Amino acid sequence: MGKDFQKKLKNSWPFLILIVASVFLYSYRLDKVPVHLNQDELEFSLNAYSISKTLTDQSGRFLPFYFWHLGAFWATPVITYLTAIFLKFLPLEEGVIRLPSVLVGVSIVALLMILTKAMFKERRYVVAAGVLAITTPVLFMHSRLLLDNLYPAPFVLLWLIFLKKFLDKKKIFFLFTSGLSLGIGFHSYHAAKIMMPVYFLASLALLFIGERIKGKTMGAFVAGFAIPILLAMPWFIRYPDSFVVSQIGYISGIDRSISAEGGVWGVINAGRLIQYGSSFISYLGPKILFVSGERSLIHSTQKSGAFAVPTALLLVFGILYVVFRTKNRFARLVLFGFLSYPIAPSLVNEPSRISRGLVVIPFAILLSLWGMKYLFSLKDKPVRLLIYAILVAILLQFFSFLIGYFGVYRKESYSWFNNDIGGVMESAIKSTRTVKVENVYIDKNIYFAERYVKFYSLKFSSDLKSKAVYFDPGLEDFSSFPGYSLVVIKAESLTGKPEKIGGFEKVETIREPNGYESFYIYYRGE
Repeated sequence: MGKDFQKKLKNSWPFLILIVASVFLYSYRLDKVPVHLNQDELEFSLNAYSISKTLTDQSGRFLPFYFWHLGAFWATPVITYLTAIFLKFLPLEEGVIRLPSVLVGVSIVALLMILTKAMFKERRYVVAAGVLAITTPVLFMHSRLLLDNLYPAPFVLLWLIFLKKFLDKKKIFFLFTSGLSLGIGFHSYHAAKIMMPVYFLASLALLFIGERIKGKTMGAFVAGFAIPILLAMPWFIRYPDSFVVSQIGYISGIDRSISAEGGVWGVINAGRLIQYGSSFISYLGPKILFVSGERSLIHSTQKSGAFAVPTALLLVFGILYVVFRTKNRFARLVLFGFLSYPIAPSLVNEPSRISRGLVVIPFAILLSLWGMKYLFSLKDKPVRLLIYAILVAILLQFFSFLIGYFGVYRKESYSWFNNDIGGVMESAIKSTRTVKVENVYIDKNIYFAERYVKFYSLKFSSDLKSKAVYFDPGLEDFSSFPGYSLVVIKAESLTGKPEKIGGFEKVETIREPNGYESFYIYYRGE
């Protein structure tokens, strides 16, 4: 028994090292980079905090299936309930609320290595899978954000793992859990409401045509997929605008096209179809995948694509290998997963948003591993050296990416994260504890001001929320405000940088990492 354990430990050490490395990278300075909380992170955390304390959301709904998000749409539940578990035991803080995404990112690394071991058997491919995953820029960035874009990826991997186990061992349980993974994943992100049914249908084709599976065995897969969706049907009936059609309409603008352009033709006309087709192709192009990523600095540094540039070579060889050198149906399913990933994100009005299609991560890495397998099969020493050169180049690019991410990225991205609202709220709260403050006047131009006030009031156990009064700087005069008041105002709401307004004196300036003055705090005593 002892020798078996030692053997397993010896074989597992690369896996453990890579997991520890991913935990460290994804959690390092988590409260400082990204530089601030954006509104989506804020809303997810507030609903999660409410669930952790009262089992109700912010509106008082008991254990809701979906969550009303920023007064605009229904958010999927997986991220909120996972965050609630963390907040049950840990304080409401910037670094803490991002920990669920760290867990998701690490799970993707682990599941990729587990699937790779089942597919390729050799340890070198398992190590390569871990290295490729950890060094994927888009995976790194989204593992450090409390956003649900990344959350379908673990469910995609679980679907593939259990499907592979079924194909190898023919046990119905594995087929059921494979379908169940897709069904739960359906509720993990809006794009998953399209992609999980796509993968479900692709699996049916593989099982029915390729494996000739019928009867109760096929029924187990269908049941696994259907159960999580059927459980949500009472919610969808009560709140029909949370169902897939309404959500896709909201995200893509299809509903607006129908009303603006006259019926269904507004969606299916030639111009619209060309738009979708062009967007679809762009998601498979080098710019978004390998060069610059997307334009949003929330989801990309714009200095790197979703994957490191050298990965492109492995990916191309992998696609060629799957198409021309193997008849493995599971490999063909993975290739289909990669080629079909743009289906959902291409529907979005905003083109080239890789953040809408992060299910591509496992498919691209698995295909890259097949590319490695093909190159190793050539058995030429120069080719083997090429493989190692590619891996070294990937590591070097990732190292350069990290330097930029923890350096200049903080200075460039602050406005995408709504400036340092958290900093000004914290300063205001500290002021209420050091001087007499009866009212805190807060600029209405501050993005989602009331939600930020709520978050930081909870974080610091402050009465800021009860003292907050929201005002419009363009319509109200500081001089009309009573004494013993603080004024929190965006710098952009003022002309110049006045030290004194309406009897109030500037007591603090909030600066961004690049020195930009984003907020001012004024105070007047008696």
